[in-house]
Amino acid sequence: MSVRHFTDLSAVSAGDLRIMLDDAMARKTRLKAGERSKPLDGKVLAMIFDKPSTRTRVSFDVGMRQLGGETIMLTGTEMQLGRSETIADTAKVLSRYVDAIMIRTTSHDRLIELTE
Repeated sequence: MSVRHFTDLSAVSAGDLRIMLDDAMARKTRLKAGERSKPLDGKVLAMIFDKPSTRTRVSFDVGMRQLGGETIMLTGTEMQLGRSETIADTAKVLSRYVDAIMIRTTSHDRLIELTE
């Protein structure tokens, strides 16, 4: 599986999607059975929120913690977006410090800009 940017479900092959879903179901089954694996130990996810979302924040945060990773939450008021930095600039800087970046936004164009 070679997914670098997960920006559009239609860009993911049926085979890769099946691998992701099968892996998620197997991990959930093992977690319910009390097994704890930490495949994301030492990994950090930056979470950018243009738009607040309790469910998105909690699901990504809990998921990362269950897999051994950590999260950093950033909101528009905590970043220089729109003042002196583009989202692409922010992504370049963040990528030096974190292993993955997710964004909760209302603009698909903004998501695409993040990946460039």
